[in-house]
Amino acid sequence: NFAKYRDVTYEEILKQAGPPNSTFKYCKYFLQPCETKLNQSLGEFYEREASLSGNCFRINPKGKLRGKGGDYGKMQLIFFADLNDYSSLTRREPEYGYTVAIHDHKRYSSTMPSGFWMSPGFIYKVDLSLTQEFREPPPAGNCDPLKVNNTYGRYEENSCVAQCRDDALMEKCGCIHVMPPLPHNIPDKTYRGCTLEEWAQCGLGAYKEWVIKYSDVNKMQTQCKCPPTCKETQYKAQLSSSQMSKFYAESKANRLPPGYNSTQHVLENLLIIDVLFTSMQVSEIREIVTYGWGNFLGDVGGVLGLFLGASMFTVMEFLEFIILAICKSCCDFGKRPGDHHQLEEI
Repeated sequence: NFAKYRDVTYEEILKQAGPPNSTFKYCKYFLQPCETKLNQSLGEFYEREASLSGNCFRINPKGKLRGKGGDYGKMQLIFFADLNDYSSLTRREPEYGYTVAIHDHKRYSSTMPSGFWMSPGFIYKVDLSLTQEFREPPPAGNCDPLKVNNTYGRYEENSCVAQCRDDALMEKCGCIHVMPPLPHNIPDKTYRGCTLEEWAQCGLGAYKEWVIKYSDVNKMQTQCKCPPTCKETQYKAQLSSSQMSKFYAESKANRLPPGYNSTQHVLENLLIIDVLFTSMQVSEIREIVTYGWGNFLGDVGGVLGLFLGASMFTVMEFLEFIILAICKSCCDFGKRPGDHHQLEEI
Protein backbone atom coordinates (compact mmCIF):
# COMPACT_ATOMS: atom_id res chain seq x y z
CA ASN A 1 0.00 0.00 0.00
CA PHE A 2 1.84 3.07 -1.28
CA ALA A 3 -0.56 5.53 0.40
CA LYS A 4 0.99 5.18 3.86
CA TYR A 5 4.47 5.96 2.48
CA ARG A 6 3.38 8.92 0.34
CA ASP A 7 4.39 11.56 2.90
CA VAL A 8 7.59 9.81 3.99
CA THR A 9 10.67 11.69 2.81
CA TYR A 10 13.24 10.05 0.59
CA GLU A 11 15.90 10.74 3.21
CA GLU A 12 13.95 8.82 5.88
CA ILE A 13 13.83 5.82 3.56
CA LEU A 14 17.60 5.98 3.09
CA LYS A 15 18.23 6.15 6.82
CA GLN A 16 15.96 3.20 7.57
CA ALA A 17 17.18 1.09 4.65
CA GLY A 18 20.90 1.55 5.22
CA PRO A 19 23.13 -1.04 6.92
CA PRO A 20 22.63 -1.20 10.71
CA ASN A 21 25.26 0.12 13.10
CA SER A 22 26.14 -3.45 14.05
CA THR A 23 27.89 -3.92 10.70
CA PHE A 24 30.75 -1.78 12.05
CA LYS A 25 32.36 -4.49 14.15
CA TYR A 26 35.74 -3.26 15.33
CA CYS A 27 38.13 -0.31 15.42
CA LYS A 28 41.79 -0.63 16.44
CA TYR A 29 44.08 2.36 16.92
CA PHE A 30 47.77 2.20 17.90
CA LEU A 31 47.44 -1.57 18.41
CA GLN A 32 44.60 -1.07 20.93
CA PRO A 33 40.81 -1.01 20.59
CA CYS A 34 39.63 2.53 19.86
CA GLU A 35 37.32 2.57 22.88
CA THR A 36 40.22 1.56 25.14
CA LYS A 37 42.65 4.08 23.66
CA LEU A 38 40.39 7.10 24.09
CA ASN A 39 38.16 5.74 26.88
CA GLN A 40 35.00 6.10 24.79
CA SER A 41 32.46 3.74 23.28
CA LEU A 42 32.75 2.55 19.70
CA GLY A 43 29.78 4.74 18.74
CA GLU A 44 31.87 7.85 19.46
CA PHE A 45 34.14 7.13 16.50
CA TYR A 46 31.56 7.31 13.76
CA GLU A 47 28.40 9.07 12.65
CA ARG A 48 25.76 8.09 10.12
CA GLU A 49 25.42 10.40 7.14
CA ALA A 50 22.60 10.19 4.61
CA SER A 51 23.88 11.05 1.13
CA LEU A 52 23.18 10.20 -2.48
CA SER A 53 25.31 7.11 -1.94
CA GLY A 54 23.04 5.88 0.87
CA ASN A 55 23.32 5.81 4.65
CA CYS A 56 27.08 5.99 5.11
CA PHE A 57 29.46 5.52 8.02
CA ARG A 58 31.50 8.65 8.73
CA ILE A 59 34.58 7.42 10.60
CA ASN A 60 36.48 9.81 12.90
CA PRO A 61 34.09 12.74 12.29
CA LYS A 62 35.68 15.01 14.91
CA GLY A 63 39.29 14.27 14.02
CA LYS A 64 40.19 12.82 17.43
CA LEU A 65 42.10 9.89 15.95
CA ARG A 66 45.44 11.12 14.63
CA GLY A 67 47.86 8.88 12.81
CA LYS A 68 51.60 8.27 12.94
CA GLY A 69 53.85 7.05 10.20
CA GLY A 70 54.14 3.30 9.70
CA ASP A 71 52.25 0.24 10.93
CA TYR A 72 52.42 1.22 14.61
CA GLY A 73 50.27 4.29 13.99
CA LYS A 74 47.69 2.63 11.77
CA MET A 75 43.93 2.44 12.29
CA GLN A 76 42.21 -0.86 11.55
CA LEU A 77 38.51 -1.06 10.73
CA ILE A 78 36.46 -4.24 10.45
CA PHE A 79 33.04 -4.29 8.78
CA PHE A 80 30.48 -7.05 8.39
CA ALA A 81 28.78 -6.69 5.00
CA ASP A 82 26.03 -9.30 5.63
CA LEU A 83 25.41 -10.67 2.16
CA ASN A 84 21.91 -11.79 3.16
CA ASP A 85 20.91 -8.11 3.43
CA TYR A 86 21.26 -7.69 -0.32
CA SER A 87 18.13 -7.90 -2.41
CA SER A 88 17.73 -10.32 -5.28
CA LEU A 89 18.33 -7.39 -7.66
CA THR A 90 21.58 -6.13 -6.12
CA ARG A 91 22.95 -9.67 -5.76
CA ARG A 92 23.18 -9.82 -9.55
CA GLU A 93 25.53 -6.84 -9.61
CA PRO A 94 29.21 -7.59 -10.35
CA GLU A 95 30.39 -6.07 -7.06
CA TYR A 96 29.17 -5.89 -3.50
CA GLY A 97 30.62 -4.51 -0.29
CA TYR A 98 31.61 -0.95 0.58
CA THR A 99 32.74 2.17 -1.22
CA VAL A 100 35.34 4.05 0.82
CA ALA A 101 36.28 7.72 0.37
CA ILE A 102 39.28 9.25 2.19
CA HIS A 103 39.01 12.97 2.99
CA ASP A 104 39.57 15.62 5.65
CA HIS A 105 37.19 15.32 8.61
CA LYS A 106 35.89 18.87 8.06
CA ARG A 107 34.62 17.96 4.62
CA TYR A 108 31.50 16.04 3.70
CA SER A 109 32.40 13.92 0.74
CA SER A 110 30.21 11.71 -1.38
CA THR A 111 31.50 8.37 -2.61
CA MET A 112 29.95 9.03 -6.03
CA PRO A 113 32.66 11.37 -7.42
CA SER A 114 35.46 9.68 -5.46
CA GLY A 115 35.89 6.40 -3.65
CA PHE A 116 37.36 2.89 -3.75
CA TRP A 117 35.42 -0.34 -4.09
CA MET A 118 36.22 -2.75 -1.26
CA SER A 119 34.75 -6.25 -1.16
CA PRO A 120 34.45 -8.67 1.78
CA GLY A 121 36.94 -11.49 2.04
CA PHE A 122 39.89 -9.15 1.52
CA ILE A 123 42.28 -7.16 3.71
CA TYR A 124 42.98 -3.72 2.28
CA LYS A 125 45.97 -1.56 3.09
CA VAL A 126 45.50 2.16 2.46
CA ASP A 127 48.79 4.12 2.38
CA LEU A 128 48.10 7.83 2.84
CA SER A 129 50.15 10.92 2.08
CA LEU A 130 49.05 14.45 2.88
CA THR A 131 49.15 17.12 0.19
CA GLN A 132 48.18 20.77 0.48
CA GLU A 133 47.51 22.93 -2.57
CA PHE A 134 47.68 26.74 -2.49
CA ARG A 135 46.22 28.67 -5.43
CA GLU A 136 46.41 32.34 -6.38
CA PRO A 137 43.32 34.60 -6.38
CA PRO A 138 42.59 36.93 -9.32
CA PRO A 139 44.04 38.56 -11.31
CA ALA A 140 46.86 36.02 -11.42
CA GLY A 141 44.72 32.95 -10.55
CA ASN A 142 41.07 31.97 -10.49
CA CYS A 143 40.38 30.84 -6.90
CA ASP A 144 37.91 32.72 -4.69
CA PRO A 145 39.31 33.55 -1.20
CA LEU A 146 35.81 34.46 0.04
CA LYS A 147 34.50 30.92 -0.38
CA VAL A 148 35.36 29.10 2.84
CA ASN A 149 32.31 27.05 3.84
CA ASN A 150 29.04 25.94 2.29
CA THR A 151 26.16 23.65 3.18
CA TYR A 152 28.45 20.62 2.79
CA GLY A 153 31.16 21.80 5.18
CA ARG A 154 34.48 23.16 4.01
CA TYR A 155 34.25 24.62 0.52
CA GLU A 156 35.60 22.56 -2.37
CA GLU A 157 34.57 22.06 -5.96
CA ASN A 158 32.60 18.84 -5.34
CA SER A 159 30.66 20.34 -2.42
CA CYS A 160 29.95 23.45 -4.52
CA VAL A 161 28.51 21.25 -7.26
CA ALA A 162 26.35 19.42 -4.68
CA GLN A 163 25.00 22.74 -3.40
CA CYS A 164 24.37 23.87 -6.97
CA ARG A 165 22.38 20.67 -7.57
CA ASP A 166 20.30 21.30 -4.43
CA ASP A 167 19.58 24.88 -5.53
CA ALA A 168 18.40 23.67 -8.94
CA LEU A 169 16.06 21.09 -7.38
CA MET A 170 14.68 23.63 -4.88
CA GLU A 171 14.01 26.09 -7.69
CA LYS A 172 12.14 23.57 -9.83
CA CYS A 173 10.47 21.28 -7.28
CA GLY A 174 10.61 23.09 -3.96
CA CYS A 175 12.45 20.17 -2.33
CA ILE A 176 15.70 18.22 -2.59
CA HIS A 177 16.82 14.60 -2.53
CA VAL A 178 18.79 14.57 0.75
CA MET A 179 19.21 17.44 3.21
CA PRO A 180 22.76 18.89 3.27
CA PRO A 181 24.65 18.19 6.51
CA LEU A 182 25.33 21.84 7.44
CA PRO A 183 22.53 24.06 6.04
CA HIS A 184 23.17 26.69 8.74
CA ASN A 185 26.48 27.60 7.04
CA ILE A 186 24.43 29.53 4.46
CA PRO A 187 21.64 31.18 6.49
CA ASP A 188 19.87 32.70 3.47
CA LYS A 189 19.22 29.27 1.94
CA THR A 190 16.38 27.02 3.08
CA TYR A 191 15.95 23.40 2.03
CA ARG A 192 13.26 20.77 2.45
CA GLY A 193 13.44 17.05 1.78
CA CYS A 194 11.20 15.60 -0.92
CA THR A 195 8.52 13.12 0.00
CA LEU A 196 8.35 9.96 -2.10
CA GLU A 197 5.42 11.38 -4.04
CA GLU A 198 7.23 14.67 -4.74
CA TRP A 199 10.39 12.82 -5.73
CA ALA A 200 8.48 10.55 -8.12
CA GLN A 201 6.49 13.38 -9.70
CA CYS A 202 9.17 16.07 -9.97
CA GLY A 203 12.43 15.41 -8.15
CA LEU A 204 13.73 12.44 -10.12
CA GLY A 205 13.03 14.07 -13.49
CA ALA A 206 14.60 17.36 -12.41
CA TYR A 207 17.65 15.53 -11.07
CA LYS A 208 18.16 13.65 -14.36
CA GLU A 209 17.76 16.88 -16.31
CA TRP A 210 20.36 18.61 -14.12
CA VAL A 211 22.83 15.71 -14.55
CA ILE A 212 22.45 15.82 -18.34
CA LYS A 213 23.10 19.58 -18.46
CA TYR A 214 26.01 19.43 -16.03
CA SER A 215 27.75 16.54 -17.81
CA ASP A 216 27.38 18.02 -21.30
CA VAL A 217 30.98 18.04 -22.58
CA ASN A 218 30.08 20.34 -25.49
CA LYS A 219 29.52 23.27 -23.13
CA MET A 220 32.57 25.17 -21.98
CA GLN A 221 30.82 26.27 -18.77
CA THR A 222 28.08 24.58 -16.78
CA GLN A 223 25.30 26.20 -14.77
CA CYS A 224 27.40 25.75 -11.61
CA LYS A 225 30.01 28.44 -10.98
CA CYS A 226 32.45 26.60 -8.77
CA PRO A 227 35.95 28.13 -8.79
CA PRO A 228 38.69 26.11 -7.08
CA THR A 229 39.41 26.79 -3.43
CA CYS A 230 42.51 28.82 -2.55
CA LYS A 231 43.68 26.21 -0.03
CA GLU A 232 42.88 22.52 -0.34
CA THR A 233 43.93 19.56 1.79
CA GLN A 234 44.03 16.20 0.03
CA TYR A 235 44.77 12.72 1.30
CA LYS A 236 46.24 10.78 -1.59
CA ALA A 237 45.78 7.05 -1.14
CA GLN A 238 47.56 4.05 -2.60
CA LEU A 239 45.64 0.80 -2.26
CA SER A 240 46.88 -2.76 -1.98
CA SER A 241 44.84 -5.81 -1.06
CA SER A 242 45.25 -9.43 -0.15
CA GLN A 243 42.68 -12.18 0.03
CA MET A 244 41.88 -13.23 3.56
CA SER A 245 43.56 -16.53 4.43
CA LYS A 246 41.49 -19.54 5.44
CA PHE A 247 43.31 -19.83 8.77
CA TYR A 248 42.66 -16.20 9.63
CA ALA A 249 39.00 -16.63 8.71
CA GLU A 250 38.75 -19.60 11.07
CA SER A 251 40.05 -17.46 13.96
CA LYS A 252 37.44 -14.77 13.28
CA ALA A 253 34.43 -17.05 12.90
CA ASN A 254 33.52 -16.78 16.57
CA ARG A 255 33.21 -12.96 16.29
CA LEU A 256 30.37 -13.05 13.77
CA PRO A 257 26.69 -12.47 14.60
CA PRO A 258 24.51 -15.49 15.50
CA GLY A 259 23.91 -17.76 12.53
CA TYR A 260 27.29 -16.94 10.96
CA ASN A 261 29.88 -19.28 12.39
CA SER A 262 31.80 -20.81 9.52
CA THR A 263 34.95 -19.89 7.62
CA GLN A 264 32.92 -19.37 4.47
CA HIS A 265 30.72 -16.83 6.25
CA VAL A 266 33.83 -14.85 7.18
CA LEU A 267 35.17 -14.88 3.63
CA GLU A 268 31.81 -13.75 2.24
CA ASN A 269 31.04 -11.00 4.74
CA LEU A 270 34.07 -9.69 6.65
CA LEU A 271 36.05 -6.70 5.36
CA ILE A 272 39.26 -5.40 7.00
CA ILE A 273 40.78 -1.99 6.22
CA ASP A 274 44.18 -0.84 7.51
CA VAL A 275 44.70 2.92 7.18
CA LEU A 276 48.16 4.38 7.80
CA PHE A 277 50.51 7.19 6.80
CA THR A 278 53.55 6.13 4.82
CA SER A 279 55.31 9.35 5.86
CA MET A 280 54.60 12.29 8.16
CA GLN A 281 55.94 14.74 5.59
CA VAL A 282 53.45 17.15 4.04
CA SER A 283 53.75 17.95 0.33
CA GLU A 284 52.87 21.48 -0.74
CA ILE A 285 51.89 22.57 -4.22
CA ARG A 286 51.79 26.35 -4.67
CA GLU A 287 50.78 28.59 -7.52
CA ILE A 288 53.38 31.35 -7.76
CA VAL A 289 53.16 34.46 -9.94
CA THR A 290 56.32 34.22 -12.04
CA TYR A 291 55.56 37.24 -14.23
CA GLY A 292 53.84 40.23 -12.59
CA TRP A 293 53.56 43.96 -13.12
CA GLY A 294 57.06 44.51 -11.74
CA ASN A 295 58.50 42.14 -14.35
CA PHE A 296 56.45 43.84 -17.10
CA LEU A 297 57.61 47.37 -16.20
CA GLY A 298 61.19 46.15 -15.94
CA ASP A 299 61.02 44.61 -19.41
CA VAL A 300 59.45 47.74 -20.94
CA GLY A 301 62.09 49.94 -19.33
CA GLY A 302 64.85 47.68 -20.59
CA VAL A 303 63.53 47.77 -24.17
CA LEU A 304 63.15 51.56 -24.13
CA GLY A 305 66.62 52.00 -22.68
CA LEU A 306 68.14 49.67 -25.27
CA PHE A 307 66.53 51.08 -28.41
CA LEU A 308 65.78 54.72 -27.48
CA GLY A 309 68.32 55.45 -24.78
CA ALA A 310 65.41 56.40 -22.56
CA SER A 311 65.22 56.02 -18.80
CA MET A 312 62.47 56.52 -16.26
CA PHE A 313 63.47 60.16 -15.86
CA THR A 314 63.25 60.64 -19.64
CA VAL A 315 59.74 59.22 -19.63
CA MET A 316 58.75 61.52 -16.76
CA GLU A 317 60.20 64.56 -18.54
CA PHE A 318 58.35 63.60 -21.71
CA LEU A 319 55.06 63.29 -19.81
CA GLU A 320 55.72 66.65 -18.16
CA PHE A 321 56.32 68.25 -21.59
CA ILE A 322 53.03 66.79 -22.93
CA ILE A 323 51.05 68.04 -19.93
CA LEU A 324 52.54 71.56 -20.12
CA ALA A 325 51.93 71.73 -23.86
CA ILE A 326 48.27 70.83 -23.40
CA CYS A 327 47.86 73.34 -20.60
CA LYS A 328 49.46 76.14 -22.68
CA SER A 329 47.30 75.48 -25.71
CA CYS A 330 44.00 75.05 -23.88
CA CYS A 331 44.22 77.15 -20.73
CA ASP A 332 46.72 79.93 -21.60
CA PHE A 333 48.94 78.44 -18.93
CA GLY A 334 52.29 80.27 -18.46
CA LYS A 335 51.34 83.60 -20.11
CA ARG A 336 51.62 86.95 -18.26
CA PRO A 337 48.33 88.80 -17.68
CA GLY A 338 49.37 91.81 -19.81
CA ASP A 339 50.52 89.84 -22.86
CA HIS A 340 47.01 89.47 -24.24
CA HIS A 341 46.22 93.20 -24.01
CA GLN A 342 49.54 94.22 -25.57
CA LEU A 343 48.81 91.91 -28.52
CA GLU A 344 45.43 93.59 -29.04
CA GLU A 345 46.97 97.10 -29.01
CA ILE A 346 49.56 96.11 -31.59
